[in-house]
Amino acid sequence: MRTIYFVTSNTGKVANAQAALKPFGISVKQLKVDLVESRSEDPAEIALEKAQQAYKKFRKPCLVEDSGFFIEALGGFPMTHIKFSLRTLGIDGILRALRGATSRRCEWRMTVAYVYGAGKHKSFTFVEKGVIANRPRPVKRPMMSDYWRLYVPKMLDSKNTKALSEMTDKQMEEWLNYFSAHNQFLQLGEWLLS
Repeated sequence: MRTIYFVTSNTGKVANAQAALKPFGISVKQLKVDLVESRSEDPAEIALEKAQQAYKKFRKPCLVEDSGFFIEALGGFPMTHIKFSLRTLGIDGILRALRGATSRRCEWRMTVAYVYGAGKHKSFTFVEKGVIANRPRPVKRPMMSDYWRLYVPKMLDSKNTKALSEMTDKQMEEWLNYFSAHNQFLQLGEWLLS
């Protein structure tokens, strides 16, 4: 079984990568190390820079994942500054900034960068599209981000009106199955197999 190293302190991300890559005969091991993160607004750039740093340090095939949340009417804000935007504006501030906006479209961009040698790398991005709700939605499940109270995914069902925070168990299972069948780790596995 081939082994690659996921540089992250987030065990949930590691579990997602392990589940996606196991069918391809790829073992994922976690490496916890502090890396310098640029101020880039592009998750693909951040992931690649960090994966290159990790490869230089360990000389092993390394992957790093980074994501961003992009709101069309706000020029893409908050992009990769998710925690900063929640700490400073919060979801109420985001909703105030969207008053009068004609578009409520938004998307999550999740990129995994894989560095497997000096100058050898490949990146894979999964984009999930949705809309911003008109008001904060109730919390009926554990959330990864407060944006789950605003984000209404449309990829699986264009008529969906529920934010991630309030989806039924069945809807969440369908959403997770969709994510598992299309995500950035799966794209990496398919490329490694080819």
